[in-house]
Amino acid sequence: MDFLFFLLIGYLLGSLSPGYFFGRIVKGIDLREVGKNKNTGASNTYREVGPVYGITTGIFDTLKAAAAYFIATKGTFLFASKVPFVAFAGINPDLAILVGLVAVAGHIWPFYLKFRGGRGTASLFGLAVITLFYTTSWYALAFITGVIIYEMILNRVEFEAPVRKFIKLGGLIFPLGFLWFDKPMIITVVAVLFIVFFVFDIVRFLTPRFNLKYLGLKLLAKNKEKEFFSGYTLFLAGALVVINYFSTEIAVFVLLAFIVSDIVAVAGKKEFLPIQFIEEKTLGGAMIVFAVAILAGMFINSLTPLPISIKMALSGAVIMAFLDQLSFLVDDNILVPIGTAIILTLIF
Repeated sequence: MDFLFFLLIGYLLGSLSPGYFFGRIVKGIDLREVGKNKNTGASNTYREVGPVYGITTGIFDTLKAAAAYFIATKGTFLFASKVPFVAFAGINPDLAILVGLVAVAGHIWPFYLKFRGGRGTASLFGLAVITLFYTTSWYALAFITGVIIYEMILNRVEFEAPVRKFIKLGGLIFPLGFLWFDKPMIITVVAVLFIVFFVFDIVRFLTPRFNLKYLGLKLLAKNKEKEFFSGYTLFLAGALVVINYFSTEIAVFVLLAFIVSDIVAVAGKKEFLPIQFIEEKTLGGAMIVFAVAILAGMFINSLTPLPISIKMALSGAVIMAFLDQLSFLVDDNILVPIGTAIILTLIF
């Protein structure tokens, strides 16, 4: 009964849509019928009603799913007519994620607006953030991964050479491999793959026609690789150095954070704070790298026997975000993982 009560509270909190009321009261419009997105979310409110109302809506939408999660974990009580109060005990932090998701559902499908609300972007973000203060379990990891995928699909984030992003995602087998295999075996696998791609690049450089065919595979190749080693070779080189010369906890943390952040940071170019920072890098991209690195450290510390402290995760996040901004000087596959590993080793 407590769980059902929190689900109801979550949905009701989530269904509160200030953007809709701002549109009706301030401009006399229905945000679900106007604007680029035609919804009651913060971005549409910002464009169609005004900055102050959009920001206010964004803050409220960010907090309401988080508030539902907080109430579910802490418990609450209601005053009744015949008894002092009716108490509802807090529930498991992992189970409370469902309460937060119901709040997001309320935001997207509010009952009094004929189930047409916002897109849930801000509400999901707020829920993901507060979740980390209460649990870093496998359930939370799966939830946050789902949030990232949903946000990227929703905002139609476009990848340059998308297939290579999925190939790079496969590189997670190297840091995660430490959970099942010993260090020499992982080094051997990385070294063999590095040699294969290194030789492949040399063959490309010596055979112009073959090189042009490779560069024509836009899903796999980049034009800058015409006369330079491919990103695959450079990534494997960086991974080999990090795994071979640095401690296991630093190697796992750096590679995990770098691989994931490199894939999702593209969202900062167009969708999330696309404010130019250094060269072609953006403020949004830097913030995404920073956030992913912290998440990586927290989950490694919680879900593996590796001692990644919050201090190390925070330091690594700052270093990685900074070095990523300088990747126009040296390829990020080399600069970011090796540079971060060196600085963390000197500090810790």
